[in-house]
Amino acid sequence: MKMKALTGCLLLLSAALANPAWADRGCSVRDVAGKWMFATGIGRQMLPGFPPDKDITAIGTMNIARDGSLEGTFDVTVQDTFFQPDIPYTGSVVVNSDCTATIEFVTALGSARTDSIVIVNRRAMTAMSQDPLNLWTYEIRRVAGSLRWNRDD
Repeated sequence: MKMKALTGCLLLLSAALANPAWADRGCSVRDVAGKWMFATGIGRQMLPGFPPDKDITAIGTMNIARDGSLEGTFDVTVQDTFFQPDIPYTGSVVVNSDCTATIEFVTALGSARTDSIVIVNRRAMTAMSQDPLNLWTYEIRRVAGSLRWNRDD
């Protein structure tokens, strides 16, 4: 009798672990596909053609396709220097199962960047630049797209 009860419990546990609603399934690029907006904090930059050691901020959109490609536009302000609206960029995102990600992109201004991202939940991500000459952190919020997660936000 005890063996049947133990076998039954093990079967139920196995079924529960196989069900994504019960088990943590990790993240994929499908989880971040959709339209996002981002806003940086005040950062520092040392981009070619920009005045050195000036604070910089940016706000924009990021459209992520299910294949991992991305594109968007952003507005940028450089301290005491200029404001530039609607700068396009293109790139790609790689999402790891531990819900971290890396994006690489090139802007129409010619700058190339690689950023680290943490997927907070299906509606929010937090990111930072990997370039020690260009210090950035920013928050990313979903505007539209896939909301397929079953996790609590």
